[in-house]
Amino acid sequence: MGHTRSVLNVPAKHIGELESLSTGGIAQTFTKDLMIDPSTRQVNDIKHTVVAAASSSSVDRAKKFLEDCKCPSGAAAYGSYKELVADKNVDIIYVATPHSHHYQNAMLCLEAGKNVLCEKAFTVNAAQAKKLVETAKAKNLFLMEAVWTRYFPLSKEIRKYIEDGKLGAVHRVIADLSFGEDVENAWGTEHRMVNMDLAGGALLDRTLPSPPRVRRQNRAH
Repeated sequence: MGHTRSVLNVPAKHIGELESLSTGGIAQTFTKDLMIDPSTRQVNDIKHTVVAAASSSSVDRAKKFLEDCKCPSGAAAYGSYKELVADKNVDIIYVATPHSHHYQNAMLCLEAGKNVLCEKAFTVNAAQAKKLVETAKAKNLFLMEAVWTRYFPLSKEIRKYIEDGKLGAVHRVIADLSFGEDVENAWGTEHRMVNMDLAGGALLDRTLPSPPRVRRQNRAH
């Protein structure tokens, strides 16, 4: 995941202190990118640092995560999420647990007074998303779904074209984000990626819902 300066939305000349809630593959990809010097992307007004990470399985896994991601030696490792949200040396918590648990994990962070960047899918239904947003607003906290494509230069340019009326009135948009895969052969029938009890399946797990985002953008104008 790239473009972390825009995603985190922290003030200029600020050191963004982040904790990772989860130590899985997506969390590792994001954190390794976060630790790259922003000046390599011609960004000089911000610095990121990871001050802690937590694994629900063991503190040793959290320690290995911090080591593998080349995080600062002083970063704390926790074996529970409750310990993580109690850490006062943090600006924002990145939630990268399976999305079936995003609501309770993000709410845990918000109730502890922490800003939250939550992986997609944000929640498994609209009611959960509404509750998280209401809680964040009530506590004056930052809350965002980690949709990095929103900040691609191409995405920003297309939005500007629409806002400026260069494309005329947009009445219909067709968007497709997909790939071919033998689902049962790749995941079986019980894996969380396909298990409906864990919010598996194409709609919530395997695709990014492009059309709804476009409709929201279009209605605003």
